[in-house]
Formats: sequence, structure tokens, C-alpha cells
Amino acid sequence: MANRRLGSAGYAVSIVLACLILAVQAGATRMLSFDEADIPTPKLHDIPMNFGIWSSRGEQSLEKSIVDYLAPDAYILRDYVGPSDASSVNLFVAHFRSLDKTYGPHSPRICLPGSGWLETSGRVTTIQVPGRADRISVNQLTYEKSNNRILVLYWYQNSRRIWAQEFQAKLTLLPDLIKYRRSDVSLVRLIVPAVNSPEDLANCTAFAKAVFPALVERIGPVQ
Repeated sequence: MANRRLGSAGYAVSIVLACLILAVQAGATRMLSFDEADIPTPKLHDIPMNFGIWSSRGEQSLEKSIVDYLAPDAYILRDYVGPSDASSVNLFVAHFRSLDKTYGPHSPRICLPGSGWLETSGRVTTIQVPGRADRISVNQLTYEKSNNRILVLYWYQNSRRIWAQEFQAKLTLLPDLIKYRRSDVSLVRLIVPAVNSPEDLANCTAFAKAVFPALVERIGPVQ
């Protein structure tokens, strides 16, 4: 419990520091005028319903209030099932063409507790995905509610980088606007039922590897 409190305190400090930096960047963006590039919205709904051993149960929708609040330019919410129901994965991808005047990605560390889930562990880890020599950084979290447990992997992705840190999208807003005339970002979140930790993580990681090429094809080729 003490470690969890220390982790929460560190997370709170990071929020304060990020907010200070964001305030500076917000002032800079108000003083400067940026004409962002007109980029196409990725066709997330074209991500296959079936690939490898995974088959989707169909499209789902977020509540209208959530969509109105987050204002994503595109999103998908789907359940995929492997050879058995025990290997089911919930996939959520939300894309934002610009972070200049929008809220942007909503961290699962905010929305899941808001739905009654208690975070019991959290860390940044790395996974190997197809098409990359280096491993990508992702957030690995576990949550409990009543007698249910889930494992969550999520990360942020665009055509320029992949990262796990919560605030890096906003922190790179000004540099990306200057260098690329872009501030687009996508949140990728996977959830699996947590029954047996090693198998749960292996299942979620396997799905991440399977879906990653489809994400890169639509969001952009990350170098």
C-alpha cells in the first residue's frame, strides 16, 4: 500500500510539472500562428475484423457524452476473440488530427478509475512488435472492481514516434507544429480479463503484435 501511495505521489508530481510546461507552451502557441498541414483521417474502421487467430465480435460505440467530450476525429471499439473466450481482447483506438485546440487522448488512468476500477499495479514496460528493430514502450496496468480483474496495455502513436508517457503528446505539440506542421496522435488501448498474470500478459502482448502492422498502415509508418 505504501508503494502504491508513493507511486501516486510521483504521478501527481509529474502532472504538476507537465502542467507548468503546458502553460508555457500554451502561451507560445497563442503568440504564434500555426497553419497545420491538412492530413487525412486514418480509416480505423478498415482495421480487419479478422486477422491471424483473432476474430472480432463487431463494432461498439462510446456513449455520446464521452464522444462529445473527447471529440476524436476517428475511433474504434471492438472485442476480439482468439481460439477461446479466455483469450478475448478489447481494442480501443482513438485518433486526434490536432492537439492545438482539443482535449486530446484521455488516459485510461483517468477514465478507468472514473468507472469504479482500482489500479493495483502500474509500470512502463517494452514489447517487441513487427517491423521494428527496437522495442516500443507501453503502459502495463492491472485493475480490480468487485471480483473482477483486468490487465491493460496502452500507448500513444503517430507517424513520428511511439511513447508511453502520459503527457508527451502535449509536451511535443509546439516542436511538432514548428517542424512538421502536425500535432496528430492516436491512443491505442488493449484490455484482457486478468485470471493468471503470465498468461494474461502473453495473450495481450500477442494481440498487440498482431494488430500493430494494421495500426502502422493507417496511423503512419513509425521509423
